[in-house]
Amino acid sequence: MSKYDGFSDRELIALLQENDEGALRAIYDIHIRQLHYFVLKTAKSRELAEDVVQDVFIKVWDNRFQIDSTQPFKPYLYTIAKRHLLNLLKRIQQESGIIEEIRKYTHHIENTTDLEIDFEESNTLVNEAVSKLPRQCRAVFLKCKIQGLSYRQAAEELGITEGTVNSQMVKALKNIRAYINLKNSLAVLLIWLSKY
Repeated sequence: MSKYDGFSDRELIALLQENDEGALRAIYDIHIRQLHYFVLKTAKSRELAEDVVQDVFIKVWDNRFQIDSTQPFKPYLYTIAKRHLLNLLKRIQQESGIIEEIRKYTHHIENTTDLEIDFEESNTLVNEAVSKLPRQCRAVFLKCKIQGLSYRQAAEELGITEGTVNSQMVKALKNIRAYINLKNSLAVLLIWLSKY
């Protein structure tokens, strides 16, 4: 039983705006099943639906101070999910078109050594980012993204709630993205500076 049991969305949003991470877990627990089903109907991919739902809760956390607690929360949540999913699907379609164009106008010559080096560099960067995560974040990330467990399975194995798994994944993904963006920004800056 959670201390947030019986709280309304409005009360949870007020707590969320006070930086209460437990309120995010409670909101997640309340809305996860229906939101996942809503996204899955359009996405037709369980993995894509899970990623969209994770990103939605990252956006809720990131934008918690802009949420109007006097307005119904569910339509707000579903609007974020719908827009994010449509943007992802549009990007996937555009990227597929770009890849197809590239295939039409280039010869398919692969230098496996270069591919292996690129893969190793990317893999090293992700491993560095993961190693810098807090212990519980890292454990949750490894269970969900590396071992491929569902949030429920990871929660059972780690002895934590599904909501905690979600909030830890939100933190993990945010930290990994920030780390990779920082490293990439530094690399671009170094390349730019080397030209002058």
